[in-house]
Amino acid sequence: MLVYFAVSNFRSFKDKAVLDMRKTSAKGFSDNYQGDLLRSSVLYGANASGKSGFLRAFRALDFLVTNSADFRPKKEIPVYEPFLLDISNQQKQVEFETEFISLGVRYLYKIRFSSHQIDFEELFFYKGNSKALLFSREADADIKFGDYYKGAKKAIEKMLLPNQLFLSKAALNNVEVLSGAYYFFEEVLETVPVMDSDTEEDLKRFYARRLAEDEDGIFTKRFNALICALDTGIESVSVEEMDWGGIEFPSAMPDEVRGHIQEKFRYDIKTSHGLFHAGERVGSHTFEVKDESTGTKNLFALGGVIIEALENGTVLVVDELEKNLHPMITKFLIQIFHNPILNKNNAQLIFATHDVSQLSSEVFRRDQVWFSEKNEYGASELFRCSDMEGVRLNTPLDKWYISGRFGATPIINDVEFLIAMQD
Repeated sequence: MLVYFAVSNFRSFKDKAVLDMRKTSAKGFSDNYQGDLLRSSVLYGANASGKSGFLRAFRALDFLVTNSADFRPKKEIPVYEPFLLDISNQQKQVEFETEFISLGVRYLYKIRFSSHQIDFEELFFYKGNSKALLFSREADADIKFGDYYKGAKKAIEKMLLPNQLFLSKAALNNVEVLSGAYYFFEEVLETVPVMDSDTEEDLKRFYARRLAEDEDGIFTKRFNALICALDTGIESVSVEEMDWGGIEFPSAMPDEVRGHIQEKFRYDIKTSHGLFHAGERVGSHTFEVKDESTGTKNLFALGGVIIEALENGTVLVVDELEKNLHPMITKFLIQIFHNPILNKNNAQLIFATHDVSQLSSEVFRRDQVWFSEKNEYGASELFRCSDMEGVRLNTPLDKWYISGRFGATPIINDVEFLIAMQD
């Protein structure tokens, strides 16, 4: 589970911004947390306020940990995206810091990096309430190892390039003592960008394969149950293998490319709807997924992600969770994570949205709601609803937000537009 995540000098965040999943003393909704950690957090804010940028930081750190071991010498770190609206920040280090629990162990991990090198990297773990160092690294200096570090040291240090993370390189070389921390990024943290057509298609193809390979398994059963429960008119979901017999590929196409296409599009999802005549059911009719509504197609992608998150105890980070979904469906998906019977493995949901209806008192505690806002210098700030004066248990958060009492809403200056339209 995620304890907190902090970012500095990344995209529109000039100064340190922290998303804290530790519950406060706020009252209400005891199902919305496990122990002292919240099961979900939601980010609100105007367009370009920094919500997506903050969630992108999760993806950036995840990418570095799981991929930097393969970076080539002297290559630029691709996720180096400093705050550009202050000259003094344009060449400064990006900093990520996070505390998390993985395989029953609590870790604290910090990194700072510039365009071509990791400038600082440090990993601790907790023994009870005490923090113990595993390793600490600074650019152009020997790595300092804690007493609890066991495994290769100098051999990995000699292979480590300036643009690679030690955690990434050590995991590649089977350093067991770091496996729990690496596991969090490789298996627990799951980031889903805005559900555009490419993302939706990739996820749909991925879960088509999962359904085909797990035809009678628990995943298929749960996937069907979720899709059919959401008033889509779908009665069942199945998968068919593509018949390539009648399809001609260009003669010049290499066999490797042809094989890749056939493997990628090997399975296709079909939906079954009731078929009626004169008010009586007479059978069923099968549709291609492409014939379903935009929202239903989103559900095929998002539904699979959510079921896997519940199965694996994932920290699921989603931008614009509500895209093309009815607010009641969005609410249902959120409350799955708040339900301790359905969410037995303590998965967490962190997402950004513009759906103000979810701010009603029926969904979130005050400490689960965050707002992002840009200041007059173009820098984003992140603040928690429960930290604001006057917010109480019965505060109508949706009405306060719409009225602008929390800030984080767009300020529309239409004067120049109205003048321009009259010229």
